[in-house]
Amino acid sequence: MFIQRLISRRALEAFKKPCIYPFSLSTSSRHSIQHLSHRLASSTSPQHPSKKRIFPERLLVYHAGTGRTAFLGSLKVTTIFIATFFCAVLAPTYFYAEDEPPWVSVIVVLSGIIPMISVIYISSPFVNYIHLRLPAFVRNSPELLKRFTKTLPRDAQIDITTMNVFGKPRVARMKIQDLSAANERFGLVNYVRDTTTVNEKRQWWMGKAVRQFGVHGGKGSVVGGEAWKDIQAAIVKKGEKGVYVNTSS
Repeated sequence: MFIQRLISRRALEAFKKPCIYPFSLSTSSRHSIQHLSHRLASSTSPQHPSKKRIFPERLLVYHAGTGRTAFLGSLKVTTIFIATFFCAVLAPTYFYAEDEPPWVSVIVVLSGIIPMISVIYISSPFVNYIHLRLPAFVRNSPELLKRFTKTLPRDAQIDITTMNVFGKPRVARMKIQDLSAANERFGLVNYVRDTTTVNEKRQWWMGKAVRQFGVHGGKGSVVGGEAWKDIQAAIVKKGEKGVYVNTSS
């Protein structure tokens, strides 16, 4: 009886011990198990949705109109072609003509150059677009944007887009406090800035920086145009404080 109990106790202890049989996995099986574990870990990790900005970094606050911009650009290019044709083709023809006096060729040259110079003089300060540069914390809420434009900081910047002689857009970046109200070129220019420091840093082949700007008509594109109205009010307010305005041509 004692021997039977001892044998049964040994048998129960053997069944309680875990039996581990070592075996080797292939390389493909190991990669499959690792890939599955990575997928399970990524699926259980919390997902944070990306917060999309409502407003871009460069916010369009003024637009002169597509029709006016296209017309002025076409007019500039057309007058350049006309001046080239008059000076390069018609003027030599009249100059070498035996039955025409020499002064006729001079009139032909002036007939091509004067319209081109007039168009360039009138349209060079024309502003196509104005973009307000926004800090990151303002781009998430229209309410924060309104507060920002109502109380513009001293380092607030804008990008003013005009056209060069050939109708190509050119962008001038400046602080709002650098702009001043003015009345130049028979009312065609209503905003100016001091470009003395900017021109000293520019290379000679880049030409002079744009100093005169003409903002006429058009409309604001944000919050019913209030953003551009706030910028205008800030410029006028700065001028009323006695800030020096350089109105020399």
